Amino acid sequence: MSATFAVPGLSDVAPLTASDDEIDAAVGDLGLLPLLMSVVHLTGSTEILRAAGPTLRPQYSTDLSGSVPADLQVELRAKAAQAIKAWRDAGCPAPHLPDTIQLREMIATLTGKSLDPRYEPLIAEELGFGGDARAFQWDKLVDQTAVNAKPVMTVGAGLSGLVMGYRLKEAGIPFTIVEKNSGPGGTWFENRFPGARVDVPSHCYSFTFVRDQTWPELFSPWPVLRSYFADLADRLGLTSHIRYETEVLRAVYDDESAHWNVTLRSAGGEEQVRVAALVSAVGQLNRPLIPDIEGQDAFKGVRVHTAKWSEDLSAEGKKVLVIGSAATALQIVPELAEQAAHLTVFQRSPTWVLVHPEYRRKVSDSEHWAMDTLPGYARWTRAIMYNWALDGSPDHMVIDPQWTGGPQAVSAANDAARERLTQGMKAAIGDDPELQAKLIPTYPPYVKRPNLGDGGYFRAFQRENVTLCTDGAARFDETGIIDGKGVHHDADIVVYATGFKALEYLAPMEIVGRTGKRIDQFWDDTPRAHLGITVPEFPNLFLMYGPGTNLGFNGNLFFNSECQARYIANALKWMVQDDIDAIELKPTVFADYSARMDAALSRFTWSHDSAGSWYKNAAGKVIANSPWPLIDYWEWTRAPDPQEFITTRVSAHIDSPATEGVA
Repeated sequence: MSATFAVPGLSDVAPLTASDDEIDAAVGDLGLLPLLMSVVHLTGSTEILRAAGPTLRPQYSTDLSGSVPADLQVELRAKAAQAIKAWRDAGCPAPHLPDTIQLREMIATLTGKSLDPRYEPLIAEELGFGGDARAFQWDKLVDQTAVNAKPVMTVGAGLSGLVMGYRLKEAGIPFTIVEKNSGPGGTWFENRFPGARVDVPSHCYSFTFVRDQTWPELFSPWPVLRSYFADLADRLGLTSHIRYETEVLRAVYDDESAHWNVTLRSAGGEEQVRVAALVSAVGQLNRPLIPDIEGQDAFKGVRVHTAKWSEDLSAEGKKVLVIGSAATALQIVPELAEQAAHLTVFQRSPTWVLVHPEYRRKVSDSEHWAMDTLPGYARWTRAIMYNWALDGSPDHMVIDPQWTGGPQAVSAANDAARERLTQGMKAAIGDDPELQAKLIPTYPPYVKRPNLGDGGYFRAFQRENVTLCTDGAARFDETGIIDGKGVHHDADIVVYATGFKALEYLAPMEIVGRTGKRIDQFWDDTPRAHLGITVPEFPNLFLMYGPGTNLGFNGNLFFNSECQARYIANALKWMVQDDIDAIELKPTVFADYSARMDAALSRFTWSHDSAGSWYKNAAGKVIANSPWPLIDYWEWTRAPDPQEFITTRVSAHIDSPATEGVA
């Protein structure tokens, strides 16, 4: 029944044949902390970690130095080279697997602090020394007929849909993935605008169960990510389960038979499909938000949202206007500045940016060699980039009610973060006080989504062909935009870098639950879901990247999606093994979780009223973000708690091929 993909183990590295000189040269170019961890695997001793002395928390997302002084780094690298050569000369024996005490010491060196022991099994799971710890397993023998009676439809073939499909394939549960696009990848299939790239290090912006990916850059551009998802869909055996260019219009729960009636639309027209469980993996950042600006239809040029960029659209020699100044603007503006005859950026409010020193850095040949050859090097590189030390104590993002230092910050730690961000931004903007005043926010950092870049966005405004407009886009006419002061800005192309309808969860699908109420009616303006996954009155409906699961201070969507997929797969396992037809979250559990979430969110900068953001609903309440450390979410989502659900058994089961459109 299992269809598990082979996960490379700690010993699955290429034979070490490098010469002494080649090892010496490579070691000098490697990240220090993963190098030291690899030495522990080679020698079985943590002595080299003690020689490194106390380390500090990473200063940025790809900082692998531990802030170890430069002269000491030289000594440690020499010792590491010696250990690698000795391991080579011994015939590359099986690497040492650290015991609990050694792992604790390694994690402390990794994070620059002693973590709560709760993190040890989580980080060990992420490291994956024993293979895929999240792989699906039945607890007992099950009848295939009972398994076939639980066909699943997953909506979306982005990263969440692919991991969900993989876990269902492992379980042998019949499933189909419905995808509106013509290929997998979700947002990384759709977003092809110039400069588009991920702002999470690729080594941890990837699945734990496929570890042989070679990343050419630390932060991958969209073509690399698009290729990654397409390759995975094939390698994991999911392609035959995906129905591309097919949309879900409506899903209605039938309480008598405990199944969902789903209406699909494709080129062949509409059809009805019946499934036992429905999984939404549609994400949040997939429906472009176009601001309502007077006279848009009168404009005779090209109007395009960044998520709808056409590959044949060129800004070369054109007059271009960009509306927006957040994440996508940071990426597209430097590219357009190189091409356009003139570029004007309309900024409603400035955004805080971490000017990252390695944002465009390529992964070196030495690093690729180490990841392929040195036991543990690639795994610890990934683990370090998660920055676990930040997980439980994001002090710079917590509101201090006693803070009296001014409206530019919400705490002393937040103010210190503001100073660091300001220094990096000023260095990129240049010595122009007027431009600095326009581009550096006055509201506290981390009230809105933190952005990442190499400073190219700020440097673009030093060019003669680039203008920053802070007077607003008042209205369009046939040839451009008139700003709030009545100044006309000519344009051939207007680019909306204005984000997405992030809080319209599950839209435009119409999801009708057990009581006949649509889920948008159930939620009104305050979408919530227990663990972001389940909602009362909607049995056998599971959400991925649902309300309250956007990660605000650590981790990334791959981590959350793997947690959610395990939870959902284990819910289906429970239903099959205990002959349950429907599970529905208890309203009391939903209410308690929502109350605890609201209380936790109120402590964070996102709830501060100094600036709006897409995190908040119309009433100013934070909806999108999770206030929980990753360790909490990981523990809570290992499997559903049966005490939190109402269970139902009915006589009318879905018949055994029961696929009725399910692959």
